[in-house]
Amino acid sequence: MKRTPSAALLYGSLLLHTFLSAGTYLVAKRALVEIPPLALGLFRFAVASVALVALLAWLLPRGARLPPKEARGKFFWLALVGVPLNQVFFLVGLSLSTPAHAALLYALTPLMVLLLAQALLREFPGARSAAGTALAFAGTLFVLLQRGVDLSRGPLVGDLLLVLAVLAWAIYTALGRPLVATYGAMPTTAWSLVGGTALFLPIGLAALLVPSTRAQVAHASGAAWSGILYLGLVTSVASYLIWYWGLKHLAAAQVAVFSNLQPLATALLAWLLFGDPITPAFILGALIVMAGVVLAQTSRKDAPAVQQAPPEP
Repeated sequence: MKRTPSAALLYGSLLLHTFLSAGTYLVAKRALVEIPPLALGLFRFAVASVALVALLAWLLPRGARLPPKEARGKFFWLALVGVPLNQVFFLVGLSLSTPAHAALLYALTPLMVLLLAQALLREFPGARSAAGTALAFAGTLFVLLQRGVDLSRGPLVGDLLLVLAVLAWAIYTALGRPLVATYGAMPTTAWSLVGGTALFLPIGLAALLVPSTRAQVAHASGAAWSGILYLGLVTSVASYLIWYWGLKHLAAAQVAVFSNLQPLATALLAWLLFGDPITPAFILGALIVMAGVVLAQTSRKDAPAVQQAPPEP
């Protein structure tokens, strides 16, 4: 019988996920200066797929390394929303927008997941969790506005693409929860991302056929390639594994609300590494976000189980 992880391990892992993911917007934006979005996505998920295939070979017996036939249709849709849709919208949107706007828009993830989990899984974690999700979003919005996000002069096209990326990520989270409950975090993450990389391959290779893209890739600096390694190994492997592992033990909305901590983590890292100031307004907003996250966590013994797999899209 598998043991349920302790609260310290579970929430500590989700906090680790928050900090690992906090640098994604900055790292991706820096890499996009030198490498076009679709090529960057191809390299990112190629790196992640190699690592995940190695994990499957290491951890699973030979006959269990591919998804079961009866679940392959569900994994196809999970792969489609998780990589081609999410990443095309995210990387192209980020190239046209700013890291601050991306962080703000990804703070919508918990609200979208809450609605999708109710619609697809009939999973509603309760009024207290819904209130916590709304409170955490309000705190995140307050923090980002205090840090200078100007909603009136934002790059509209990029922001609209980022909203579509957030929607795809929320669908990936909600659709993945019943699969994680059945097959586990590592196989679900690996099968969805390797399958998504295969679906993304024609898009990425087509991008590399463009002479200007090949020229930019050929002259990319070590910093840009280091960013690809970070996005491939840290964001797409370590962070995704923790995300789905958390989904195995908590309701989707309870896991998603940790997204609201990422802008705070990014600001904290900027303070530690670069000396960026921490203002009283930031501390107030951070306290609001943390209060919302805590409120959203109903007692784990009452966390709702997945009642049924989502219908085929």
